[in-house]
Amino acid sequence: MTTFDDVFSKAKSVAESAGKKTTEMIEVARLKIQAAEIEREISSMLEGLGRLVYDSRKEDEDVAGKVDDCRQKLDERYEALAKARAKIDEYRNQVTCRNCGAQNAEDAVYCKRCGVKLSN
Repeated sequence: MTTFDDVFSKAKSVAESAGKKTTEMIEVARLKIQAAEIEREISSMLEGLGRLVYDSRKEDEDVAGKVDDCRQKLDERYEALAKARAKIDEYRNQVTCRNCGAQNAEDAVYCKRCGVKLSN
């Protein structure tokens, strides 16, 4: 009976491990979708900002306050995007280089692409 118990225990362990990995994969997929949505929002906001600046120059109108508001909202969205990407990196056990954006192993000291020291 001990061999049966061992086999059952191993099977249970494998099933739990597979379940955990599946959950992680689902979470990474959710985070990727969230990051893509944030990127679309940023793109739309940048387009709107460009239109605002163009129209203000065309009409010779001062829109510095509106531009500052847009910049603040964009900064918030960029921060949300960075957080989503950091969570993805965490699930993948990776670190993103702040200099070039390359993915590096979590325990790497220097970026494999540009050589900049990584801040872990």
